[in-house]
Amino acid sequence: MAESEGRIGLAATVGVVLLALLTVWVVVFSREDGVGPDAEPAGETTTPGPPATLELAELWTAPAGAAPVRGQGGRTIRVWAHDGTVTVVTAAGVRGRLAVDGREAWAADPPPGAGPPCAAAGATNAAGLGAVVFTAADGGCSVLGVLDVTDGDLRWWRQLTGPDATPADPAGVAVELGEGTVAVGLDAAGTPAAFHRFAVADATPLPLPAPPDGAAAGCPDDRRQPRTVRQRGSRLLVLSDCPGARRELSAYGADTGEWHWSHAADQETELTAGALLAGDPVVLVRGRDTEAELVAYGESGEELWHRPLGATEAAAGPRPGPLPGEHAVVAGEVLITRYQAPADVRDGPAAEPAASWALAGYELAGGQPRWTTELAPGTQLLGVAELGVPLLAEPTADDRLRILTLDPGTGGTTRLGTVPLHPDRAYDHQFTAFDEHQLYLLTAFEGGTPRLRLAAYER
Repeated sequence: MAESEGRIGLAATVGVVLLALLTVWVVVFSREDGVGPDAEPAGETTTPGPPATLELAELWTAPAGAAPVRGQGGRTIRVWAHDGTVTVVTAAGVRGRLAVDGREAWAADPPPGAGPPCAAAGATNAAGLGAVVFTAADGGCSVLGVLDVTDGDLRWWRQLTGPDATPADPAGVAVELGEGTVAVGLDAAGTPAAFHRFAVADATPLPLPAPPDGAAAGCPDDRRQPRTVRQRGSRLLVLSDCPGARRELSAYGADTGEWHWSHAADQETELTAGALLAGDPVVLVRGRDTEAELVAYGESGEELWHRPLGATEAAAGPRPGPLPGEHAVVAGEVLITRYQAPADVRDGPAAEPAASWALAGYELAGGQPRWTTELAPGTQLLGVAELGVPLLAEPTADDRLRILTLDPGTGGTTRLGTVPLHPDRAYDHQFTAFDEHQLYLLTAFEGGTPRLRLAAYER
């Protein structure tokens, strides 16, 4: 018993000594650092910065490949990620790489007699099919090909213009790929004669849809003259002239061609290239300049809300505009779009604002501005990831690209990590794609032979 009590006493004594030494250390060193209880206030204070952002782990980098990176060649570039394959579309060709290690899996042949790619859809569909428009023999951008990105097999192709047609300018070509249909507009004006639509499965040509007899817009069937066709996501819109009556705006399912609704529209109504911001639900900019307004339509065509823009934007809220790389997106119950036009645009395949700009979130149900978020110059909206969370890419001053997630409910951003950007890149815009596990970054370089380099990062 005595031996046990002695050990307890010794342990208690050691504990007291250690506690005393610790107290002395804290008091002495904290006073030396000026942070102790008796320290004088510092002459100036600094606000702690945000926590350091981890660098995303690089998984592989593929050898750089020669390809045009400026002008129309730069506008042709696409990166698609689907089911273990990363497809790169350039004006030099279409190639697929394995997502696991970056090895080249295939190189697609162009349609017989066709030249290099000149336009492409923004992404593949769920079945792993991609749509590419190739250069025709006359130099126009008018040979549509649909290929399987798992093996590069060209499923089918179609020449979209006749021998006497004016060659299609690639700058005006737009490609929209759905699950059941693929659509190509061959001019920037969106004229119906230049709009081509096919079944993805077998290339069956599909006519331009029309409202059923007696549609509520009030335009007799024999007087309807389609004027402009635009497609965005799951929705196809047709603006028609109606002699002796108001214009008619009609909405259809892009894949099915099913008529959804028609509205009588003012004679001044136009469907310009940037007017259709979202397709599900339909959100568009109606009118021009100081009389422009943002309009949202419900599933049966009723106007959910409209907000004036232009001269009244200070009272109405932020003015929406197109996004670099992506148009407006819908995440949950919020429409997310850019506002504040850039002060300058540098040379490259997409707008690169020199001034800071912001995103705005609008309530889909009523159009009320929910939030605005200031972003760094050149920030890109990469798309909507899992669970409806948008991904952003923000360049930094030290040649890095910061990847952020955006909360659609609040506009708040969260940093995921950064990736390095090469100082010799051709421009700040980055070509990106992502899947469930990885982020793919395609960087354009100049100097000697223009080239592109693809890298994969863990996200």
